Amino acid sequence: MSIPHIRGRILALAACCAILLPAQALRAQQDTPPASGQTGDQGATPPEAAAQSAPGPVGGVEEYRFPTSTSGRSFIVPRLYLQEVYDTNPGFAATSTSAQGDSVTAVMGGMSLQVVTRNSSFALDLASEGIFYNPKYLSNAAEQQLNVTEKISARRWNFLFGESFSYLSNSAFGLGGLGYLGGGTTGLSGVGSVTGFNPFQIPTQTIGSTTVSEFSSASIFQAQYLFSGRNSVNASVDVGFLHFFNSSLLNSRDILARFGYDHSPTPRDTISFSYTATILDYPSGISGFTSHAVQLGYRRLVTHRLQFTAAGGPSVTHFTPMPGATTVPGGQNLVDFYVFSSLNYALRRGNLSAQYTHSVGNGSGFLIGSIADQFSGNFSHQLSRTVRVSLSGGFAHNSAFHQTASTLINPSSSFDYWTAGAALSRPIGRYSTLALTYNASRQTSNTTVCVNMLRCGPIALVQTAGMTFNWSTRPFKIE
Repeated sequence: MSIPHIRGRILALAACCAILLPAQALRAQQDTPPASGQTGDQGATPPEAAAQSAPGPVGGVEEYRFPTSTSGRSFIVPRLYLQEVYDTNPGFAATSTSAQGDSVTAVMGGMSLQVVTRNSSFALDLASEGIFYNPKYLSNAAEQQLNVTEKISARRWNFLFGESFSYLSNSAFGLGGLGYLGGGTTGLSGVGSVTGFNPFQIPTQTIGSTTVSEFSSASIFQAQYLFSGRNSVNASVDVGFLHFFNSSLLNSRDILARFGYDHSPTPRDTISFSYTATILDYPSGISGFTSHAVQLGYRRLVTHRLQFTAAGGPSVTHFTPMPGATTVPGGQNLVDFYVFSSLNYALRRGNLSAQYTHSVGNGSGFLIGSIADQFSGNFSHQLSRTVRVSLSGGFAHNSAFHQTASTLINPSSSFDYWTAGAALSRPIGRYSTLALTYNASRQTSNTTVCVNMLRCGPIALVQTAGMTFNWSTRPFKIE
């Protein structure tokens, strides 16, 4: 079957779900609501917070977040973030001898907004940041990030509409502790972030490069129907793109459609079976590909204490010949596997979280698709009544497809990017926190030339160290 036919069927199926599911929800208004505890949480959820606190499908579009003192409430929280660090390699030089250090100032303002009614929950996280280099070996940069979700409950139905938008001067990994990896957009005392999408839903760049501005967006819809307190079905559609400015990097677009069934043998345990189809193409005219994956998943959920999710299964990726070619090197189909896992554990005096994914990726602009592994982890511990230590780390591996070999790219190209950071913080008032921060990152690669003959490859050790000031008020109640 040709790739256009496959894409057409996936798009038609996704469109039918988007049209038919809301229509079914209106008829479901007459149904009897399921028993309490249907979502795997402990005890009944207050009506005002039901749409907000439901765990959602296993492996769905949204990460699960532990309930907080603000769950089920409407509020707004403003915040301000100031950072002064020294960066040993802001230009991402390939060798330490050619690296040129610079002092960097980051200033960020933002807000979190939550509006909760009896059957719906609206949440918004907004951040805007300026990065200033002195003595300006690099141009000053601006960052923008916006996440929005609207969740609606209609008896047996749960709907989620979401948008994730970002404009960054480099990849999130490449920012190396400046703002977005330095804790500037999350971690509000008693609130945290009020939105959160699973990472595989968001088009990202995980290969470092010299400073290139990028714009990414993901528009998300999810519907879940609860048959009973133990069984539910769900469907979701995600349309996203990644665009680079003033660069020959490859822009990409993707459509991800997912269909799943969840069964909860106990209030704390849920088993899932799902199918995911992904279409990824490139506006430049380079041939894209379609991936299909079947996954078996499991979630363990203990309210306020533990969330563990793991899903995995085989995947088949279908390729078409590159422009000017009549065959696909290595065959049109690649058999691999898909894995997603996440852990959130509330310790007695801290928190531990980790995520890992293995899947096909967009190639981060440098490759025509890739087999991508990504890991991130965070740990925090309250050393004393006023002093807190935080540790974070991440790793990304991207390897090129043999099927996309052409004059544009070396099929053996691979990249490894790691980052690690630490912060020691203490409050300096009722609403302010001061922290000493350190972050290190590095990239290794077996190539120096990527798609469209772009320079790419290793990045010498990048280190940033300095001081960060965070300010945010208590949540202001919204009537």
